[in-house]
Amino acid sequence: MMLLYLECRGRGMALDLPATCNDAARAIRDLTAGFEDEFVPIVISGVGGPVPNLYPYIQHTNLTSEADIQRLNRLAERIDRMSAEERGIFSGALGLEGAGGLEDALHIADNLHQYMVFPQITTDEELGRFLVTTAPITGKFLFPEEVHPYLDYSKIGAAQRDTLGGVYSPYGLVKRREEAPVQEEGPKTIVLTLMALERSDTLALPASAERLAQAKRALEIEDFSQAVIVCVECEPQLIRQIPMDGITVEGANEMALCLQQIKMDGETVKYCAILEAEQPGTFAEALGIARDRDDYEQVPEDMDAYGRQVIRRAGAGDEVIDTIAGYMDFAQLGRDSMAEDGVRRTELGLVRRLSRPFPKPEAGQAMM
Repeated sequence: MMLLYLECRGRGMALDLPATCNDAARAIRDLTAGFEDEFVPIVISGVGGPVPNLYPYIQHTNLTSEADIQRLNRLAERIDRMSAEERGIFSGALGLEGAGGLEDALHIADNLHQYMVFPQITTDEELGRFLVTTAPITGKFLFPEEVHPYLDYSKIGAAQRDTLGGVYSPYGLVKRREEAPVQEEGPKTIVLTLMALERSDTLALPASAERLAQAKRALEIEDFSQAVIVCVECEPQLIRQIPMDGITVEGANEMALCLQQIKMDGETVKYCAILEAEQPGTFAEALGIARDRDDYEQVPEDMDAYGRQVIRRAGAGDEVIDTIAGYMDFAQLGRDSMAEDGVRRTELGLVRRLSRPFPKPEAGQAMM
C-alpha cells in the first residue's frame, strides 16, 4: 500500500492510494476546514510504502488535478505489482536518475528493463571486497592475498561505483544497462550478467559466436575469464538444481543449447530428476549430465509394469508376455529388478542409469 502524508498549518493526515478525485477533495476539505476565506496551501510532506526514496518525484503533485490523481494511482498500482527485487531496482533507478516529477517516476517504473542490478552489493566496502576477493578482474584488482587485510575496500568500491555510474538500493547496486547489440531471434534459456572493470553486459544464451564476440568487445576484454559472472537467470526449477560453482560463459552457452534441446524433446522433468538423483557438485558436472542424458531413463512407478519392462529388455515380445502372464509374478520381478538396477526415487519420479547402476544412496537420497 502507498500513502501520501499531507499537512496544512500544523494539521496532518494520510491519503491512501489508489484514491479517487473525491477522496483527494475530501482530504483537502478536512485539512482546510476553518480557513475557507483564505488560501492555505496543502503540502505533501512524505510518502509511505515499500519504495523509500519516492518523495522527490511526488512532492509537487497537484492533488486538485484529475490527471495527477490518475498518475498517482497508476504509479501505486505498478509498485503494488512489483516483486521485491523489482522494487529494489526501482528504488535504485530513482536515485540514479535524480529528482524529477511524477511522469518521470512512471517512466522509470515502466522501463525497469533498462536497469540492471548486482545483487547483495549494497555498500562501497562490499563492492570493493567483491572486486578484490571474490572476483579479481584482469590485473587491476589482483592483489597478493597477504595484503588483503590492509586494503581500503571502501575506497576501491567508491572509485568503481563512480566509474560504473551506479547507486545502491536495499537489493544491490543498480546501474543503467549499456546499449546491447541486437540479438538473433530464438528462445533463450540462460541469461548472464557480466562485469569487467567499469563495464557490464547482459548475455542471453544460447548465443552465436558473433554475439559472444560482441559481448567481449562491449566489455573490452579478450577472454571471458577476464570478466565476472555476477548474476545467472534461468528457469526456477533448473536454477535450484544446477550448481553454479565453476560456471563459465562457454559452459553456460553449451548448457543453454542442451537445455533448448531437452525442452524440445519434452525431457525437462527427466533432466531435473536425474540432477536430483546425481546431485552434481559443480556446473561442469551438471553439464556433463545434460550431455549424457540418454544414459538415463525414467521408469514406471508400478512394479508390475516394471517387471514387464524387464522381460521386454530380455528380448520377449508382447505375445510371450501375454502367454506367461498367468504364471508369473511381474510385480515381484519388478521389485527385485529395481533394487538390482539401482533405480532411484526422486520428487519427480523414478530414474535409473543405463550404463551402470546408481551407487548406494547417501543421506537424503532414496533407492528403490
